[in-house]
Amino acid sequence: MLINGIESTTINAADRGLAYGDGLFSTIKVEYGMVQLWDYHLYRLQLGAQKLFFPEVDWQLLSAEVSQLAAGISDKPLAVIKVILTRGSGGRGYSSQGCDSVVRILSAAAYPDCYQQWQKEGIKVVQCEQKLAVNRQLAGLKTLNRLEQVLIKHELESRQALEGIVCDNDGYVIEACSANLFIYLDNQWLTPKLDGSGVAGVKRRQIMQASEKAGTPVREVRIKADALFNAQAVCLTNALMGIVPVKQYRSHIYNEAAFYLVQQLQLLLEDGDLLNAD
Repeated sequence: MLINGIESTTINAADRGLAYGDGLFSTIKVEYGMVQLWDYHLYRLQLGAQKLFFPEVDWQLLSAEVSQLAAGISDKPLAVIKVILTRGSGGRGYSSQGCDSVVRILSAAAYPDCYQQWQKEGIKVVQCEQKLAVNRQLAGLKTLNRLEQVLIKHELESRQALEGIVCDNDGYVIEACSANLFIYLDNQWLTPKLDGSGVAGVKRRQIMQASEKAGTPVREVRIKADALFNAQAVCLTNALMGIVPVKQYRSHIYNEAAFYLVQQLQLLLEDGDLLNAD
């Protein structure tokens, strides 16, 4: 683990990330030491730092530290790097005055083996009872305040479910516990608007950009849970799991055509990677 570029496992007990969840994070896939989608992760961190009025961050230094940590795990086919940025220590109570140095916390972990199986076989998802609050100032950001997700995960574990669809307080589908959502309905891919709740995932952004370039843009819309029963295909995405087909939502089972549609979405990304390589 690196804290401000130094190997350590301790932080100041007065750090605002600990006291208030005053910070951001991103979880990154690493393949043989190669950091995946770093430009996307960096963009989201920069956007979050701007929206939270963070002091200046040395982004070049952060990128170098990510590369340094990735190089140390280059012998592993797959691994995970987590980047945490906190506002640091200082200030009185909720005030951020006096906080002039962002703390950078980088750690490496094993890649979850289940994701590759999920990609091949798909997963069953439930409808979560836990709701997401609407907060337009924080919508889309991946802040350190993940209490909603902690409660959602507790619900999933109590129901012995792998993942679940989560709505906001207005009843609109937003995302899963740890992933974004795409549905194929009326011959087009749709994804929930995230202007009030949810995390704008980097894989979600990559898919949307690739679809736009291919001339088949994904539409961001308000989605009610009933739409999942009518959808031809549903999939979940995040930076680690990639694109995972949903094979069953509640009692509704998707047919083999759904897997084909999700596969086409994955091929769209691979074709885009080949174009970028040229």
